[in-house]
Amino acid sequence: MAARGATASQASAQASTASPGPPGTSTSSNAPSIGPDLHEIQLRYKLAPPTFKTLCTISNSPDRRVVLHKACQATEFRSFPIKQADRGFFREINNHTAIPYPISENISEPWHKAFLLVQIDLQRTWWPNKISAKARKDLLQERGRIYILLDCVLRCLVDIFGQRRDGRGVSVALDVLRSIKAGIWEGSENELLQVEGVGLATMGKLVRAGVKNIKQLLKLEFYHIERLLSRNPPFGHKMLRQLANFPVLRLQFDIVDQYSPVQTSIAGTSKTANLDGPLWIARVMLGYENEEVPSWNKKAPGATLVIEGEGGRLIWFWRGSVKRLADGKELVVGLDVRKGEELKVAFACEEIVGTIIRNTHRA
Repeated sequence: MAARGATASQASAQASTASPGPPGTSTSSNAPSIGPDLHEIQLRYKLAPPTFKTLCTISNSPDRRVVLHKACQATEFRSFPIKQADRGFFREINNHTAIPYPISENISEPWHKAFLLVQIDLQRTWWPNKISAKARKDLLQERGRIYILLDCVLRCLVDIFGQRRDGRGVSVALDVLRSIKAGIWEGSENELLQVEGVGLATMGKLVRAGVKNIKQLLKLEFYHIERLLSRNPPFGHKMLRQLANFPVLRLQFDIVDQYSPVQTSIAGTSKTANLDGPLWIARVMLGYENEEVPSWNKKAPGATLVIEGEGGRLIWFWRGSVKRLADGKELVVGLDVRKGEELKVAFACEEIVGTIIRNTHRA
């Protein structure tokens, strides 16, 4: 990777800045032109040109709502129209459930379907009963394809934000992707529902006992788990064996030195390497606390490291499998930041909620 950091697409060119528009977007008539690096991203994810242009209109530093909203507006979602039998169901979700981002317009567009379905799923509550058995079955069949498409669109968005060096955008897109893959919003009170065998009633007992996340549950003895949940042995042992695979990440970040480009003499003139100024050299140690390589949902998860500077600009981005962290992974990177600039460092698994480590440092 380049000394000054890497974007999600490992591209060094910066995308054109979008023109001002409504919050979270730029006007479509002034959408940024798609240069070679962006075109490469489009080809990688095989998305329709209108979809890609829509994604490129998102302004820097978006919030969750904007990212999810724009992702669901992908042209490909038009193959999932809201059927007449579904209208009451989606209106009920929008008007009478606790989803965080209701829609103010009439519920009729294909993107409404994906936008509302994701939110009701992430609430981890029952689907409203205002739907026939046949319509429910059809919707369940469509649901899997909707999530596959959404995964592709969000990963594409991470690369777009990375290419334009929007660190806040990368972090938020990863947050939404992680939440959707886990089936729970990052930071919600439902983190424990990721554990196989833990439902709403079981989670309620644990929360009332002060156990609100998986890391806290991991610290309990097997007999405490059995007592809290009124279960007999070997229930506690089985749960702890399962939880032993939950990734408990480790992050160490230190700024160790400053590097200034060396002056070299060429043809009797003094010339400096093509750098904007001094680099801060950082040492990053990535790893996990687990005794063996973590495996969740029967696979070793991916992990991401994002370093943001002030204003949300992307300083560094790394992505890899936790398998690569077995003996600890050391990264020595050059950070193009000014003295005293605040850096936000976030390290998390890609598809699991509750693994994120956040640190703040100053150059």
